[in-house]
Amino acid sequence: MNKPPAAPDRDLQWSLRVSRQARHARLRIMPFGGLEVVIPRRFPRHRVAPLVAEHAEWIREQLARQARLRESIRLPSVLTLAFDGSTTPIRYRGAGAPLQADLFEVPAAQSIAVSSCDQRGAIRELRRWIRKRARQLLPPLLERVSRQTGLRYNRISIRSQKTRWGSCSSRANISLNDQLLFLPADEVEYLMIHELCHTRHLDHSPAYWALVESHCPDYRRHEKRLGAARNQVPDWFLLDLYS
Repeated sequence: MNKPPAAPDRDLQWSLRVSRQARHARLRIMPFGGLEVVIPRRFPRHRVAPLVAEHAEWIREQLARQARLRESIRLPSVLTLAFDGSTTPIRYRGAGAPLQADLFEVPAAQSIAVSSCDQRGAIRELRRWIRKRARQLLPPLLERVSRQTGLRYNRISIRSQKTRWGSCSSRANISLNDQLLFLPADEVEYLMIHELCHTRHLDHSPAYWALVESHCPDYRRHEKRLGAARNQVPDWFLLDLYS
């Protein structure tokens, strides 16, 4: 006897993303950002709600876990960037800030000053600092990798992307994620090779991967590491990004 289709669950909300790379529909619990349903381009939209209903129990368990994590998040006392190995103390001046008496011995020029009185505001200030630092550090490296590979690009932009480390447009404009500063420099350098190769091939065809391999023979290891690198981004950063 066939099992009847699950009835739509009216209590659950989700965002829908159509992916050219997806072969099957999948459910993603975004870090502090709720449920995302990823579907191939030809996946029937009317099947999304039943899919969510079918996995409603698992979804609720994961969302409850995320809610508990959100409540446990604490602001950092130092900001550590794997990209350049730097560790910068943070000086909180707002009400309710963490007790950091030892940090007041650090010269202001060598620390990050945060003045917001609430957690969300403090996170926004920290993310602005990271964005500014990314604009200082990432473009010179991209330019160097471009010269070494002979793959030229048009323009570069630095953003906070939710699902991508970087992207390349048909006009050879490259966008890089400021969260790359939380990754080691060699992984960031490979990501730049990956995007620069898209200036020649916008798809992921065999010709594209052959070009990637010609510039980075060990690209498969880097691809695997990048796929699991989201856990290197601090929870407090993701809280502000996805909420």
